[in-house]
Amino acid sequence: MPMKFVIAGYGRVGSRTARVLQEEGHDVTVIDTDLDRVERARTAGLQAIHGDASEESILDEAGIADADAIAGLTSDLNVNFAACMIGKHHGARTVLRINEDYREEIYEK
Repeated sequence: MPMKFVIAGYGRVGSRTARVLQEEGHDVTVIDTDLDRVERARTAGLQAIHGDASEESILDEAGIADADAIAGLTSDLNVNFAACMIGKHHGARTVLRINEDYREEIYEK
């Protein structure tokens, strides 16, 4: 059964993740602040929104209320954390990309 995913960030990690989920038949919406990346995502057949994934209005536009999961995969830890907290508030499962090992325990909570 297809699931609905929201992916914050369409860089190296986000684009690969989106492609795999799309190939498995899932509904994927990508959010990125870079308009070129948004266009690349659309060209790849994905729903894509230009905006800041830490803003609830952008996540609402991406369909976070109906999403099964959100992945915060930008290079900005604060954006990833905010997006995942908003997603969790809406009942979505969360995946958070962390670049800074020393904070890992804090974000696991």
